[in-house]
Amino acid sequence: MAKRLPKGNPKFCIIAPTAYLDEFAIKSNRHLVLAHLVDTDPKYAEFYSARDRLGDYIIMDNGAFELGESYSPERLVDLGNECGADAIVLPDYPFKPATQTIEAAKKWIPEIKSKGFHTFFAPQSEVGDLEGWINGYKWAASNPDIDIIGMSILGIPNAMPHLPEAYARVVMTQILIDRGIFNFDKYHHYLGLNAGPALEIPSLLNMRALDSCDSSGPVWSAILGHEYTKNADSYLPTRKPKMHVDFNQPQTKNIATLLRIEHNIEMTLELFRK
Repeated sequence: MAKRLPKGNPKFCIIAPTAYLDEFAIKSNRHLVLAHLVDTDPKYAEFYSARDRLGDYIIMDNGAFELGESYSPERLVDLGNECGADAIVLPDYPFKPATQTIEAAKKWIPEIKSKGFHTFFAPQSEVGDLEGWINGYKWAASNPDIDIIGMSILGIPNAMPHLPEAYARVVMTQILIDRGIFNFDKYHHYLGLNAGPALEIPSLLNMRALDSCDSSGPVWSAILGHEYTKNADSYLPTRKPKMHVDFNQPQTKNIATLLRIEHNIEMTLELFRK
């Protein structure tokens, strides 16, 4: 059974390879868990099952970002049980008509709810279909069976292709607020980051729009040798590295990398303490 939805206390979800979970994922009590790793890595699944038993709140993604399409809802339920998930991201369809993601949600909400999970809906649309994406958002914002709305690093820039990816979600959030559409009573999770953490997160926190956000950026940037700095607008002193994030590749731990990861995570978490 899902825990109480932890709205009103914004948190950052730290995504890391299994080798680093014990050192760094424990710095937050909220988590975004990757379904394909739950499916293939028993140590990863058990780590989050243990965090569930300690009272952490766990959202499990549907695998679409990594695999190109979502797991079936039946399989998502099985995987959610394996990792102690409280919420499951419903199947979504980036670059497809907005109605396709809505219709899939209508079909599978009863199944997910009946198994005791919170529902997470990420609006999607075809490229440039701003109003289609907004209609998907409005459907979720007014639907009592949707517990969490996901603000995607794919879906929103896709709906607003004339804007830089790194700032499109801030603009979209302001559009929703200006139109009186943004539902401040709903929990909003911002999926991933398209730049360093200081570009989007402060604005979204000041708007009272963000309840949680996830990223592997602080960890993977550090692994690649990038240390966050306050001399960069986003904290990341380079364009977001075009990383092939392979969570299964062996990790060679060394002091310099561990210190960079610690530094990057602490700078990110500090944004939530202000």
